[in-house]
Amino acid sequence: MDKLIEGLNPAQRDAVTSPASVLQVLAPPGSGKTKTLTARVAHLITQCGLKPWDIIVCTFTVKAANEMKERIQSVVGEQLGKKLILGTFHSVSRRFLVSYGHHIGIEKNFGIADSSDQKAILTRIIKSHDLTIAPGAALGRISSLKAKNTSCDVFAATVKKDVSRQELSIVYMEYEEKLRSANLLDYDDLLLRCAFLLRTYPQCVSNIKAVLIDEFQDTNNVQYDLMTLFAQRNKAITIVGDPDQSIYGWRSAEILNLKRMQEQYPDTLVINLEENYRSTGAILASAQKVIEQDETRPAKCLQATHTIGEKPVLRKLPAAGAEADWLVAEIKRTQALSGGLLGHCDYAVLLRSAALSRQIETAFGREGIPYRMVGGTKFFDRVEVKIILDYLRVINQPEHNDALLRIINVPARNIGEKTVKTLFDEAEASKVSLWKTILDAAQGNLRASVKVPNLAQKGIGEFTNLILTARKKLAGSEGGQLTPDELVDYVLKRTRFENFLRTKYPDDCETRWANVEELKAQTADLTAAIARGEDPLESEVLPEVEGLKQQTMTIEDDALSVFLANIALSSEKQKTAEETESLQCVTISTMHAAKGLEWPVVFIPACYEGSIPHSRAEDNDEERRLLYVGMTRAQTLLYLSCPMKSSQAQETMMSRFLTQKGVEAHFEPQGPKLEYYALGQLAKTLRRDCPPLEQLEQSRKTLDLREDTYWPLDGTRPLEESAKWNGRYLYGSDQSLPGNQYALKRRRTGERAASPTRPATFVSAASVTTMNNEGFSTATSTMKPSFMSASSRMEELQAQEEEAKLKRIDQRAREQQHGKAQEPKTKKNASSLGNIMNYFGKPAGSAAARNTQPSQPLPKAVKPSHSARPAVKPLHDISNNTLFRPEDQHSEQDLPTTKVNTSYHKPRIAPLLTRPRKGPSQEPAAERPDYVFLSSSPPQPTSPTRDVAKPAPTSHLKQTTSVQTGFRPASTFHTTSMASLAANKPPVRKTLGMRRSLHGWPPQSAKK
Repeated sequence: MDKLIEGLNPAQRDAVTSPASVLQVLAPPGSGKTKTLTARVAHLITQCGLKPWDIIVCTFTVKAANEMKERIQSVVGEQLGKKLILGTFHSVSRRFLVSYGHHIGIEKNFGIADSSDQKAILTRIIKSHDLTIAPGAALGRISSLKAKNTSCDVFAATVKKDVSRQELSIVYMEYEEKLRSANLLDYDDLLLRCAFLLRTYPQCVSNIKAVLIDEFQDTNNVQYDLMTLFAQRNKAITIVGDPDQSIYGWRSAEILNLKRMQEQYPDTLVINLEENYRSTGAILASAQKVIEQDETRPAKCLQATHTIGEKPVLRKLPAAGAEADWLVAEIKRTQALSGGLLGHCDYAVLLRSAALSRQIETAFGREGIPYRMVGGTKFFDRVEVKIILDYLRVINQPEHNDALLRIINVPARNIGEKTVKTLFDEAEASKVSLWKTILDAAQGNLRASVKVPNLAQKGIGEFTNLILTARKKLAGSEGGQLTPDELVDYVLKRTRFENFLRTKYPDDCETRWANVEELKAQTADLTAAIARGEDPLESEVLPEVEGLKQQTMTIEDDALSVFLANIALSSEKQKTAEETESLQCVTISTMHAAKGLEWPVVFIPACYEGSIPHSRAEDNDEERRLLYVGMTRAQTLLYLSCPMKSSQAQETMMSRFLTQKGVEAHFEPQGPKLEYYALGQLAKTLRRDCPPLEQLEQSRKTLDLREDTYWPLDGTRPLEESAKWNGRYLYGSDQSLPGNQYALKRRRTGERAASPTRPATFVSAASVTTMNNEGFSTATSTMKPSFMSASSRMEELQAQEEEAKLKRIDQRAREQQHGKAQEPKTKKNASSLGNIMNYFGKPAGSAAARNTQPSQPLPKAVKPSHSARPAVKPLHDISNNTLFRPEDQHSEQDLPTTKVNTSYHKPRIAPLLTRPRKGPSQEPAAERPDYVFLSSSPPQPTSPTRDVAKPAPTSHLKQTTSVQTGFRPASTFHTTSMASLAANKPPVRKTLGMRRSLHGWPPQSAKK
């Protein structure tokens, strides 16, 4: 014990040795609260003289209870440790109900209805009454009412005329009746009935001298009442908790219980643990900055015992898919940079909701990264395991209707759903158990009106024979008494269960049978303990109290009951640390399920409004605490990320918890470089040996990109990604490289991935359809290399025009400095259309009117940096709408510095339907090379030049005298009139409505 005290810091030592009767220990993440609570229990036993059976310790998880039990036994010894009343609230309550429940009408062999039993009961009730409420919603609301200690009778009195509440009242009352008739208690009933027992018979806890509660911030009102009832004799209570980690409000956890306790026990002593033994200083500083946004929380701080470490990362990504790809890339990059120091099991991805895992799981599967989902199908909820457990439940307690319904025709015995419904309805009408009705059916004692087919009759007989024989063997009335593992073997043999699995689940029958073998191993452990002379029920028996009789428990009668009860209360099969590490896979979990755990590297994706805080959350303070819990799971590296678009392609906004003033300073915008010195600090925090320098260099050579620079920091896509077309990169000589191979090539050659050269090839819609998996077809190779897409050319023109503008500013500044500044010439901006009159060639005003504003002398100009230049030009810029001359062809390297030929790239100011005048440098149209256009209409066949009739005199537009037939772009005007059609002598057609000219209708005389 002295050695245990010596390993504590001053605050922990004060909490362990405090003589206060009521003590609150506020312990933030990683502060050693479990160690402190364990040491206090050992101190009470070894130093204060308390007996283990006079101490109650309540936890919230089976894992925490087992860990604490092992630590206490290592200090006080195994025999004394076994007699400690330690477990979850539900398991401790069950022990009191087994021992003393008969005083309030509960027999010791009661069953526990798990979630599948509860939903099955509620589904039948809702269906029989034709109600609209969903079973899952009804179960949640009933559990919430029970957590507030509201019985069905009390709730029925408050219903009034609300239809939904009336339905819930009907379901609640009948649900309670079904549980009572089947001798079942649900999880909430364990707490409520125990509280009722302790109020009615307080002598049940007259021997209790100390009560200790772990994770007190997660208690609800009923659990708080149980705590006070456990300690009603001596009022000695020690609780350990952290209000900053109260994240189960949706499960009726009450954060105000801390304040309520201080009010009920005014002499409460509060001790704060502040030293953190888990995370680096930078991680704790960022988490502290987030949680301090809640000004109502008790003021306390975190002190790091490790080095400052790497700053956490707050990364912006363009979309949820990109976020998953970046996450995979960071795992691979940090593993290579660490030289094997970090393995897959050192990484965790913590989600606000499990639905966010799809993109990440897809990326992991694509890249071959092994992972496991925490909170998936629990071991005892797997189909093959649950079938065997249901057989054991029915053998132990045949009145368990829902277990009976699940196995009566598994494996198939020709007992169809119609027959089962007939038997169930008969049991309901006769007000007897389903098992009694099935026995009557097997013996032919049913009423004549109840018809059971012959095949079904035979199957019912086989089933009842199996259950009755197993019950006799378990009781020892037929030969020797079956041990628990022998009972499982008997059921497997009689049902031919292995053949059943091979027939029904041929694809994974081996895996399912392995799960059955694991269940057999657990029953074998129980049998081995009995054979060694150990009493597995020893830890279940409560101490005798004067004046109150207990129900006795024996191995022969109650071993199977205790085994099944412990399974029902177990959240899942717990894996040892060795098993978890041997998996070597990344953990994907919700932040709720990750509470109490830790990993060297933690990713928290989807940090945007609607995700965290959740769109359906009622308490944003609890959402902030949830993010705080997730952040404090990390030991050395912490990543938070926010995609600009969610998985549903909706625009997102970063979480309000990360945009508060001062928060950004605690984060880096990209992943750490992990230089050798930083890696040494990381290894020291994890208490591992740092790999040698040679090993690190060898590992880092495998990286294409050593820094987290592929994705731009502003959350946009890399230009490499933006240039994708149909899953390929259009980059000159690298056109044949599919997917990300071009990006990888750029990385290996040392080029910056964030600034690639624009593609120099224009691709037509027709050639895109001919693309194949090997690259581009020959149709693409015939395209003129001088043509680009409109968007690409527009960007080049904008950049060149901006460069020219900067040069003019510099020139004018130099002239201003030397006194040579001249009045700037009034010139129409080539990139502006002006008003509509300018566009059609009519100036909006006189030159004098346009020159009324005198020019102001310019100050000395300073050439702005490239980052300060505007990236987007006004939408009315049509400088790229005209054709390019052949001499304007550019190579990929020349594009950024090529000067724009403004004579060919300024907008028209003449009427659109008038042929533009030829300039002195303009080539004849006949000598121009052929160009390729995209058009929404197909090209017309070539025909000789023909004259087109002049339009009617009413038209104010000048018409051309001839038109070159052929391919005409969709973006140009084509003149067509009745006169032009007449010149070609089209077939005479009578039309309805307005004629296709501007002549108007002819006079009546003309028609005649």
